[in-house]
Amino acid sequence: MTTKQDFTNEEYLNKMKHANESLGISDDFTSEKNKNIIFVYTPPKVGSTTLVSSIRINACGKFTVLHLHNEIMLKVLYKITDVTVLDIIKYNKFLGKNVYVIDIYRSPIEQKLSTFFENIHSFHFNVPIEILNTFEIEKIIKRFNQVFPYLLTNDNFRTKYNVPVPETFDFNKKFISSEVDGIKYFKIRLKDSDEWRNILKNVLGVEIYIANDYETNKKPVNKLFSTFKQCYKIPINLFESIKNDDNLKYYYSDEERKQYLNSWIVKNDKTPVLTFTPEEYVFYSDISLDNRHISEIQLDHYIDLGCLCMGCCRKRGLLLFKLQKGGQITEKINHYDAGADYLKAKAKRVPVYLKVNNNNSRNVEILKSNFMKVLR
Repeated sequence: MTTKQDFTNEEYLNKMKHANESLGISDDFTSEKNKNIIFVYTPPKVGSTTLVSSIRINACGKFTVLHLHNEIMLKVLYKITDVTVLDIIKYNKFLGKNVYVIDIYRSPIEQKLSTFFENIHSFHFNVPIEILNTFEIEKIIKRFNQVFPYLLTNDNFRTKYNVPVPETFDFNKKFISSEVDGIKYFKIRLKDSDEWRNILKNVLGVEIYIANDYETNKKPVNKLFSTFKQCYKIPINLFESIKNDDNLKYYYSDEERKQYLNSWIVKNDKTPVLTFTPEEYVFYSDISLDNRHISEIQLDHYIDLGCLCMGCCRKRGLLLFKLQKGGQITEKINHYDAGADYLKAKAKRVPVYLKVNNNNSRNVEILKSNFMKVLR
């Protein structure tokens, strides 16, 4: 149960301060990035990791970027309880920060597929990936169809942000926005990711070169995922549910929706399937959770974690230069490797003065002294 929001209550303020500290949010306003905070507050599997890493690579010194899906994530990853994501967002505005909140819409079948494959081994089948990769694809398809209605495609902007919602999506700007109590809320679409650079410039005032990150076809299940996409035909009753999807009607124009549905009509199975009933799915979920022994928590799946040490900043600059030249990024910024590379690069530019004599221990001390100059 969450505590009622009250910025005049010292106990509440202390709790919110602790939440900020647990999330690594600094309140030191001498740094620009601490004055500007972006909450990428989206459902899972909508392209949010790409957005987070892209903003960090391009504007890590300007924005603090937080990536949150729900209160379960707060509890499991950060041990934060009885506080909501919106509480944290509003608290940071109360502190006087410039606060942006961004949600992303993804087409429904693709989001369901990505959600299913994200924890297919740890939840749906509870086996190591190497064993899962030996399963017949028909078995995977059957399970996906059974749970299809329960693979959620939530809309945070329209249902969780508690903000006025435009009557229609702006298909010219390719985003919608709302501002409440000085907090700026935005919704963009994954289908426009090739144009995010321009869209985000309008939203954030900064040019953001996009670094594609954490795509399913790059994961250990990529072969199985690829085979699934080649073989899968959506049963007619599941297809009908997508035709009537309210979010699809809102975020896609009539022509976009027609094109999207047509792309699945050619992959349509006229035979309906039986999905789990709500009661059956609750039972299935309980059993899967009880039997699960493989963790779903992933802490290091970003290209860029946002570290501002000299090594990570140097590596970030190299990756950004590559993006600006039209290249693709295939590596992550590893703090320790980046630090070592930075020291090596700096050492090449620092002269080492070694007094030549027969005192080897003295020579070693001179080398150590010069190396410490590199560290400083």
